[in-house]
Amino acid sequence: MTPAAMRAALESWRETPAKTAVVDFLQLVTEGATAVPIERRIATFDDDGTLAPEKPGSSLSAFLQSLPEEGAAASPVRAAEALVPGLSGPTTQEVVAARFDGRTVEEFEDLATEFLRTDLHPRFGLLWPHLTYAPMFELLALLRELRFTVYVVSGSSRDFLRTMAPSAFGARREHIIGTEVEIEYRDGRLVRTRRLIQPDQGRGKPAHIWDRAGAAPLLAAGNTVGDLEMLQSARFALLLDHDDPEREYCYTDAGALAAARTAGWTTLSMRRDFARMFRPPESGAARVERG
Repeated sequence: MTPAAMRAALESWRETPAKTAVVDFLQLVTEGATAVPIERRIATFDDDGTLAPEKPGSSLSAFLQSLPEEGAAASPVRAAEALVPGLSGPTTQEVVAARFDGRTVEEFEDLATEFLRTDLHPRFGLLWPHLTYAPMFELLALLRELRFTVYVVSGSSRDFLRTMAPSAFGARREHIIGTEVEIEYRDGRLVRTRRLIQPDQGRGKPAHIWDRAGAAPLLAAGNTVGDLEMLQSARFALLLDHDDPEREYCYTDAGALAAARTAGWTTLSMRRDFARMFRPPESGAARVERG
């Protein structure tokens, strides 16, 4: 594919140095003597804050808050602040583990499917699977056209993201890597436990990528310090900076930006580099204004 064709495929990107850096790298690793073998073309993307909004909360946090009360033991703290990792109280993944302990994988997926079919982001009025950033969705599609295997590598629930992967990311279920509990086979059923496997954050990301892909990524994209190890493991690293309060949100991860400057990674500014924020809703999906 020619550089001009790659640029055309990234139609929601402005013509800035960030777009040039991405196209130049993809040209380098897919054409001519420097082309990387197809089986080694691995790309990895964080989800929350990299592919889709994580404010005012993630899709998984919204899912948990949508569930009906089941009693104190089955439904831990439901306040929004308790669902944000890093604050006091249980992390989102611990809440998921406790809430669905002993439930089958099918029960979990059915509830997630219904939520994703009906619930709307409180600001943007779109279903959660329709909130993928247009520039990132185009990059995912371009990478697949260039015969990359693309993985979504998230600290969020693997099985929750698997439910929305085809419509949100154009991804196959097996290309979702995320934090999850141990699954047990009991009396002919696959049942969730509350025992969390190593979280898919920090050092867990490159380790889980190796477990699944058998190779380090050529290209990786993230937006926080929780993605640094994954970005460090890649040949080309793309860091997304949330600096557009008008069209999205403004919150800077100073540690991640400092690491990007030191390592010479490409920083992608939402305000400067995104010509369009969200991709058009899929056919039949209506935008609903709140307010």
